[in-house]
Amino acid sequence: MKEKLVIVPRKRSTGKKVLTVALFLVTCLMFLLAMVYPLILTVPAVVLAVAWYFLAFQSDIEYEYTYYDGEIRFARIRAKRRRKELGYVPMDDVTIIAPKGDRSVYKYEEDRMMDRRDLTSAMPGARVYELVFKGEKGMCRYEFEPDEEMLDEILIKYPRSVIK
Repeated sequence: MKEKLVIVPRKRSTGKKVLTVALFLVTCLMFLLAMVYPLILTVPAVVLAVAWYFLAFQSDIEYEYTYYDGEIRFARIRAKRRRKELGYVPMDDVTIIAPKGDRSVYKYEEDRMMDRRDLTSAMPGARVYELVFKGEKGMCRYEFEPDEEMLDEILIKYPRSVIK
């Protein structure tokens, strides 16, 4: 059995991009004004620089999907170094894995009581699949972006669970 790993970077929102640029410009302006009034504006300029650094470089998110031996694991990676397990799904509990919008998962998309997690890149045109499974608290639905190799690996052992 071979392990299949997929890492998908999350797209930055437009608001976050605008905020990063605006914070950078205000920080630069504060440093320029700190040259004129060093006693008053040095501390706020440094605080804004630290805030800009964390917003620009420390808030990148990637999602990791791993399929190995009948189990799919999900994790979130922040700033390319902090990894957090989001959960795992045994394939025996999986009802269906199908493309988003497929007729076979339509009834699950309409159910508002079902737990839903968006683990996608939010890129336009990305091939998003829905994973519906029986969890601890009832039926759950994860949206994720597996590649063809991962789907082929799952199809080998669980052909009835996957719809391409």
